[in-house]
Amino acid sequence: PRLSASYNDNNNVSNSTWWIRNGRFLRLKTAEIGYTLPNSIFGNLPVGSARLYFSGQNLFNFSSFKLWDPEMGGEGFNYPLQKVYSIGLNISF
Repeated sequence: PRLSASYNDNNNVSNSTWWIRNGRFLRLKTAEIGYTLPNSIFGNLPVGSARLYFSGQNLFNFSSFKLWDPEMGGEGFNYPLQKVYSIGLNISF
């Protein structure tokens, strides 16, 4: 490409790979891990079951492209994807 303030044939006639980047990436989008607690730890409490869990979204992104998130595409002017972590306890009576 040639720097020019006006139309330049050199920028359109000759194809260039200068602006092409490797967009391959691997993302761990969603994961959840949980553990069902044994009923013996509740003693005489009227608990049917209890489950402790951890979940996350957009946890990891493996990519050789470091300028912005490759899933955003374009010129990277959008908001980045947010990482979300959740910890919870599900109890049924």
